[in-house]
Amino acid sequence: MLARSLFFRLICLLLAGPGALPAPAATIHVPADRPTVQAGVDAARDGDVVLVAPGVYREAIEIRHKTITLASRFLESGDSSDVEKTVLERRGKSAFVVLVDESVGPETRIVGLTIRNGDDGISCHARIHVENNRFTRNKDALDYEGGGGVCRNNVFERNRDDGIDLDGACAVLIEDNIITNNEDDGIEIRLHEYSGDLLSVVIRGNVISRNDEDGIQLIDYPDRSDREIRIERNVFERNAMAAVGCMANGETKENYQAASIPERVELIHNTFVGNEYGVTGGDNMLVLNNVFSSTRRTALKKVDGQSVVSHVLFWKNRKDDERSNLEDAVFRADPRLTRELRLTTESPCVDAGAAYFERPGRWTYSAPEGSFRGDAPDLGAFELTEE
Repeated sequence: MLARSLFFRLICLLLAGPGALPAPAATIHVPADRPTVQAGVDAARDGDVVLVAPGVYREAIEIRHKTITLASRFLESGDSSDVEKTVLERRGKSAFVVLVDESVGPETRIVGLTIRNGDDGISCHARIHVENNRFTRNKDALDYEGGGGVCRNNVFERNRDDGIDLDGACAVLIEDNIITNNEDDGIEIRLHEYSGDLLSVVIRGNVISRNDEDGIQLIDYPDRSDREIRIERNVFERNAMAAVGCMANGETKENYQAASIPERVELIHNTFVGNEYGVTGGDNMLVLNNVFSSTRRTALKKVDGQSVVSHVLFWKNRKDDERSNLEDAVFRADPRLTRELRLTTESPCVDAGAAYFERPGRWTYSAPEGSFRGDAPDLGAFELTEE
């Protein structure tokens, strides 16, 4: 019956003429086919690729009412030099380099471009894919305004405010990025009032380093919102203030007050080295299988309320803990990390983590199948890979 139905629909489309069939995807080359990036975007239909040749393009680009891929030749070559050589830059007094309207489709992609000098590098109001780009010298490099999607394999460096800024009802996977030397926070997340389907923010596998304020800043607002945040397998190194800082009442200037944020936050398998503070605040936080080393002030401050801290290693912090809910399996030993902050075979972190952790009614964690070797997971962001 299903086959007959599909056959009947195909016959109807053929009888209706060529205009009834979807046009095949096309590649629009800039500037060969269209002189500007915006002209290429305007000419594109759903599924098309706007492929930008190396050069500097000073434009204010808007993507609306379509699902396209905007990319450099990196899309085809995989050559990182194509990212460096293909630059989108703010034109005049425009507030953005690229605006993604909420009307675009979720398979929209922005790939392999250098995006610089905007107030917003990308002002994103939809759920899209942002991959393999370099953001520099913007104010907020990637500014999500109720959008989200996937942000993967990008470099955010030397932006004038935040590397990534989340406002409104955002659901996003932020994965395998380098977020470094930004003048405010690496990632700023405002927990605006929201109720509805649960919003998930996953921050995984990133290097978040040397930012001038917090690595990740969580900013609380009145009432608990329908969000959950998972921060896992990241390296936090030498951020000037807190690696993960919790702020109260919409405040963004770090004050180390360690706000009692009620949203559920999981910090699992991260490595914290050389930050001013490690984690400040959080009333509903699971801190599990982490390493805190060389913290200039306090590794954990007021991670309390319903929070749980377990299976962590402390080393050479000025202060390991201040009023946090430390439970069992707390180690104090040299983690024996390489310069890249990976484990050596002599590290006490090897096999020291929890594969399964439960506090009835509050927390249950089970390590994904195949995520560790040996008898138990290793502590920190990286599993030992040497034989």
